[in-house]
Amino acid sequence: MSSLEIPSAFATEDVRRTVLDNGLVVLTKEVHTSPIVTSMIWYRVGSRNEELGQTGKSHFLEHMLFKGTERFKKGQIDLITLKNGGGNNAFTSHDFTAYYFNFASDRWDIALEIEADRMVSCSFDPEEFEAEKKVVIEELKTGLDSPWGLLLQEEEAVAFKVHPYRNPIVGWLQDVERATVEEQQAYYRRYYHPNNAILVLTGDFESDQVLAKVARAFGSIPAGPAVPSMLLQEPSQRGERRLIVRWRSKVPRLAIAYHTPQIAQPDSYALQVLAVILSEGKASRLYQLLVEREQSVTFVSAEYGEAKDPTLFHIRAEARGDHSIEEIERGIYGELDRIADGGVTQHELDRAKHQIEAHFILSRERTLDQAILLGQVEALFGIDYIDSYLQKLNTVTAADLADVSSRYLNEDNRTVACLESDGSEQTEEEESEAD
Repeated sequence: MSSLEIPSAFATEDVRRTVLDNGLVVLTKEVHTSPIVTSMIWYRVGSRNEELGQTGKSHFLEHMLFKGTERFKKGQIDLITLKNGGGNNAFTSHDFTAYYFNFASDRWDIALEIEADRMVSCSFDPEEFEAEKKVVIEELKTGLDSPWGLLLQEEEAVAFKVHPYRNPIVGWLQDVERATVEEQQAYYRRYYHPNNAILVLTGDFESDQVLAKVARAFGSIPAGPAVPSMLLQEPSQRGERRLIVRWRSKVPRLAIAYHTPQIAQPDSYALQVLAVILSEGKASRLYQLLVEREQSVTFVSAEYGEAKDPTLFHIRAEARGDHSIEEIERGIYGELDRIADGGVTQHELDRAKHQIEAHFILSRERTLDQAILLGQVEALFGIDYIDSYLQKLNTVTAADLADVSSRYLNEDNRTVACLESDGSEQTEEEESEAD
């Protein structure tokens, strides 16, 4: 297979990395193909930073940053965005919280003013706080009122015994219900400051001019306290863990999780290729076995998502007809054993690498997509990761896949969660909506 090269549009030589005196990391990438600018700020704080009994704070805080500041009152941020023909949104993960604006390139400067103000002047009006708490609780309950949402939450809580990845990103219900304004403000002050943030700007601008604007908007904000390092390390798992979750569904579901390393570790590249070989497309191993030949499932997936700390490799399946979870499990484990015995062909390996390459390139066409790539990688590891990403994937061999399958995807390292019916009735329409 020929060497895979990252197109210049994605090389970090086109990205300018600047650090302000207060510690704010600024990544700028000029994209002059369309008159659009994406402004995206990333805070290195997510559910992994939350203490026992204080879960859900990162996600709750994401909501509060849209409720207004001293300068931009309630509703003004969305109104300004709408009047200028732009868009905004935000999301929280285990490892970070991110906010973005998309504007035409002749009216995007307001995004810098809003983000600089939100960094220091978020409003915590008690009435707004309680109203938003109800919104967050409803979002949390909606997630649990679905078979996969409930099953995966329970699975991760069992797979991790120590590390905060065991906690839901939205938090445990009782923690969110008893959250207070004072606690949320303290969390905001602890993590929302320049030296714990990354500002990513991609689009139709001149970098020198933009950096001058960034310095004016953020330069006077003082640095905050150093964020404590993560000291909790998940101990090695020493045997299979199993759990059963009962819900109002007649369709059995299976979720299997294996402990795996964090981003940029040598084995992480092989695990990404393995996930594609197992379930990406109709030619994939598990699709061919379970959907086509045995017709035992309506859905199967394998996923390895990179994370800041050691994470999980997930395999999920939904039973079809009268086929049992035990039957589906046997099929999955048999396929993993065949790979561990060296059963991946060169054709499968090449196809998986090309699928990853195509996705990496084609999914990064918009300025927002590029801002997400740069911010996420900088938050998790550092943007240099991008330059060697495809090259390191290209070095993965069939022997590497056999090795990681054997060492990670084995019985002693897995947590198996099964969803079974609790005996209550549910129509097919309700089942579909819940998924």
